[in-house]
Amino acid sequence: MWTQILFNKVLKHYLQSSTMIKCHQLLRQLHRSSRSSSGISYTKVSSPEAGHNHAPVLFLHGLFGSKMNFNKPAKLLAADLKTDCYCLDCRNHGRSEWRDEMSMIDLAEDIVNFTQEMGLEKVNMVGHSLGGKQACLVSSLYPQLVQSAVIVDIFPVSFSVSHLDNVCAALCLLPLSKIQSRDEASQLLSSQIPSEVERNFILSNLVSVPRKEPGPRWKWRCNIDVITNSIADIRGYPDSTPVSNVRTLFLYGGNSDYMSPARVRRSKELFSNASFQAIEGAGHIVHFEQPELFYDAVRNFFVKYESVSDSKSESFINQSSQETL
Repeated sequence: MWTQILFNKVLKHYLQSSTMIKCHQLLRQLHRSSRSSSGISYTKVSSPEAGHNHAPVLFLHGLFGSKMNFNKPAKLLAADLKTDCYCLDCRNHGRSEWRDEMSMIDLAEDIVNFTQEMGLEKVNMVGHSLGGKQACLVSSLYPQLVQSAVIVDIFPVSFSVSHLDNVCAALCLLPLSKIQSRDEASQLLSSQIPSEVERNFILSNLVSVPRKEPGPRWKWRCNIDVITNSIADIRGYPDSTPVSNVRTLFLYGGNSDYMSPARVRRSKELFSNASFQAIEGAGHIVHFEQPELFYDAVRNFFVKYESVSDSKSESFINQSSQETL
């Protein structure tokens, strides 16, 4: 019996400790998945200490990605910045609605409509690849909505017939009625998609169908047909967009094929307040290949921006006070 009494005392002490309190606060972190009225599926993460010192952050995934790609950095950033983070599924991806249209303008307007539905007057954005292009367009066409943006391994330019076309063709030809596992699917795609990291990323969209249902045992979570039909527009970019003054960080993989001096020059022309940073040891999927370096760069960018804004506000207040006196 005395052992039970001792155990109860130790447990009570642990429950009152600061470590347990922090764990409890983390468990209280709001983490909800929903779908907006316009059909965009999203996950919202809020800090238990939400002071909302920063504008909310929207995480936008790349082609064949999903909102789950940014779950971890969203949780960390919500806690560090004490703000809300939203991870969105692009149309025709994840749990968002499937639609026949998928132009870059459509995708940019999806973001604007989402912010209006959520009542967000100002946002920060983190967009990878296709999501980065979305963020670029929103920053150019609706600069009043965007406080700052991180564009991950993509640039606001059009890409010629590329690897993406080959990927789409390979996915359309994958015999879903015959494959028995993701490993088999990976092997079948290996010649067209040599990178194992990229194959695993894409095959996260391949989901099994219960045996009791008729038809193939596997299906795509994303709308492969519409994506394939829209690929020319997706790898393109509008020829004439307004120059954006939104503070923007172009964050790219040190080993990425998407990086080139010409694309950097074009980005500087379209984004007058742009900076550039390489993540060494990463290719195109930066947040998968170097997650810690990726998160540190994103966090530091937002924290530095807020510090600069605060110092400017304080300087203005002090100056106004002196003039009043």
